[in-house]
Amino acid sequence: MEWVETTGRTVEEAIDSALDMLRVDKSEIEFEVVEDAKVGLFGKTKREARIRARVKPSVPRSKDAGRNRNRRRKEQRPTAPRSSAGSDSSLNESSDIVESNNERQDGARRGGTRMSKDQTSYEAVEEEDSASVVEQAGAAQEFLAGLMREFQVPGQIAVESIEDDTISVQITGDANLGLLIGPKGLVMTAVQDLTRAAVQNRFKRANARLHLDIDHFRDRRRSALERFARRVAEEVLATGQQKAMDPMSSADRKVVHDALSEFEGIATRSEGREPKRRVVIAIAEVEENVVSEVQ
Repeated sequence: MEWVETTGRTVEEAIDSALDMLRVDKSEIEFEVVEDAKVGLFGKTKREARIRARVKPSVPRSKDAGRNRNRRRKEQRPTAPRSSAGSDSSLNESSDIVESNNERQDGARRGGTRMSKDQTSYEAVEEEDSASVVEQAGAAQEFLAGLMREFQVPGQIAVESIEDDTISVQITGDANLGLLIGPKGLVMTAVQDLTRAAVQNRFKRANARLHLDIDHFRDRRRSALERFARRVAEEVLATGQQKAMDPMSSADRKVVHDALSEFEGIATRSEGREPKRRVVIAIAEVEENVVSEVQ
């Protein structure tokens, strides 16, 4: 028996098309998945599923199978018309979900296993909630674009890099972006946290880390903090007296620690509680004594 090749928004939909073409029940065919479906941003189908199917050699064609199957489908889905290609662009989103659920249930019955309504609904939600890192990056861009429109701040939003599960986003523009940065980058940090929460709320299982930078503020602040930390370290070496820097965020404290990690004769530590936690720069020998006394 010759193989036929069909496509659909899901594998089950492609199987349905093959059953229509071969005019048999699911138990009478054998098939293989050539290409699985790929869902893009906001649940849109970027690539349809593709299968190859044929009637099992040991099973003769049933003339009435196709007619019986079509009659069952009409009884089960009187309001969900489908084209011969297995899709209809005039269907709205809600009817798509209904059709998908009915197809799963119909396929389960043909395979000899009845699927409960709750199980079918759970699978539909699970597919809708899952998202790749690339999709999460797109959702973050969309949210930031809407936020900038509300602030009436023009600019460009670009995903600079996606490494493992980390997304780096940069906002640039000719307008004054200070409104989105705030003093010491506090507003930018809040915008970053808000964007991450929006993405997680959309996809439920969005685990990517988001790093937001505006007008290269983080790079400029990092360079300024490194220069300032080195100047303070030189003063500590000259006077022999430790110095405490102003309270900083954990990200800024890390910049100072990293900048002075190989500064000869100098050691750093953090003390205090958020939001007033700060970096203390001291002579290395004195710092070692302090640590040993604490131990």
